Parts: sequence; C-alpha cells; structure tokens
Amino acid sequence: MQKRQPELRRDVVRLSSAKRRGRGTAILRMAQDGRLQKLRPGVYRSAAKGHWLHQDLADACLAVPDGVICLLSALSYYGLTTTIPSETWVAIPNTSWVPRMAFPARFIRLGEAAHAAGIETVKINGTRVRIYSKAKTVCDALRFRDKVGVEVAFEALKTFLRQGGLPDDLIQWEKVCRVRTTLRGYLSVILA
Repeated sequence: MQKRQPELRRDVVRLSSAKRRGRGTAILRMAQDGRLQKLRPGVYRSAAKGHWLHQDLADACLAVPDGVICLLSALSYYGLTTTIPSETWVAIPNTSWVPRMAFPARFIRLGEAAHAAGIETVKINGTRVRIYSKAKTVCDALRFRDKVGVEVAFEALKTFLRQGGLPDDLIQWEKVCRVRTTLRGYLSVILA
C-alpha cells in the first residue's frame, strides 16, 4: 500500500514548510525521482499536473509571490504580439531580490507605483496569476522598447487598437509608465 503524499495534490510545495512538518526528506526524494518539479530552490510543484498552455506564467507566480507577469509574456498571453517569449517576464519591486529560478525567467524592476498599478488576476489551470492589464502592458512595452524591441512595442500598440482598445485606455497609463512623449508620437502616426 502506497503512503499518502499530500504534496502531490498542492499547487506549490515549499521545502521550508515541509521541513517544519518533518517532510523535508520526502520532498527532496520526490523531486529527485521526478514526481515534483523544481520551480526555484526550495519551491516545487507536482510534475503530474503536466505542462499546459501558459503554465509557465502560473509557475512563475507560484515561485515569486510578489511578481507580476509583464512585457513579452503578458503581450503573448493577450495575443498582442506574434513573438513567442523564450523566457517568462516577471516584474518585481525595486527593493526585491532577484530569485534564482529553475526555468528561464527575466526580471524587470519597477518602482512601487508602477509595480502596483494595473494588476489583474486571471486563473490559469486553477492557479491565480497576477498579470498587468492590456493597456498597461502596451505602455510598459513602449517604455522598455530597448528590452523587448521597437518592432514588438509598435506591433503591440497597433494590435491593441485593432482589437478595439481605445487611445484613452493607453493615455491613462502614460504618467505611471512614463511614456507620454513616446505614446503620443506613436498614436499620432497610427491615427493620422
């Protein structure tokens, strides 16, 4: 008869809390034999859950609780870009440390106001994922166009407007994202 393994039913298992319950060795054994997948040092999820569409976003939010999905990952989730991100983009506060991840992740540091604004919560395979809204993501792409590419930022802006987004939705984020001049310039070209 097989022992009960409650860790395999949870979304995320933290090694520190398992050690407090006397289950630390069991967690490491399950990770070693492939029943748990390592998200980052000390954080695991059940490997039996599979890898579904956008599971990398859910895994990133489980591994980095104060992180928010941003830029290329958010653009891809909303269908605002044809670029497929090779890593998960996560925004963290300026004062946070950058965690080591067991999968490809890229961290963007934002000030407190820019980090906290525009967060929406979506469910991906039963996991709550914090992600920036469409309009804020487009403005962030314009702000960080040196990181995501000018073509990607311009494509996201055009696609956002083509999908029915309004310029006013973007203009409300120009101060928080610090893209007033850039955004107005691009909008004048597109809407001319």
